[in-house]
Amino acid sequence: MEQTTFTDSEGVAWNVREDGADDPRALTADVPPGTTWLRFESELEVRRLWHYPDDWRGLSGIQLESLLDRASTVIARFRPATHSGVGRGAALNPEQPARSPVPPTTNRADESPVDTSRRDKK
Repeated sequence: MEQTTFTDSEGVAWNVREDGADDPRALTADVPPGTTWLRFESELEVRRLWHYPDDWRGLSGIQLESLLDRASTVIARFRPATHSGVGRGAALNPEQPARSPVPPTTNRADESPVDTSRRDKK
């Protein structure tokens, strides 16, 4: 099966190939036979794009990234969290409170400041 590879603007490597309902790996019982889509696959996710240009193999990385942005996530793969300072066989100190890897003043998704003066007051 023919595929192409590109790296997006965030440094993620993607494999792109045409996939279809006739492919036993597609696992799509609800899609009519003969239907095809573009499959974008990285180490962390798989995306699918239903409507794409016939000449997608000749597109530049920037153009492929534009198609990727329109694709739907089909599979999201998550890596296990890494804990700095704790390796295999190391015991956690139960008397030491667990620390969040994100400072408490920047724990919002939009990185806006958090008012800590109201924290822990009931």
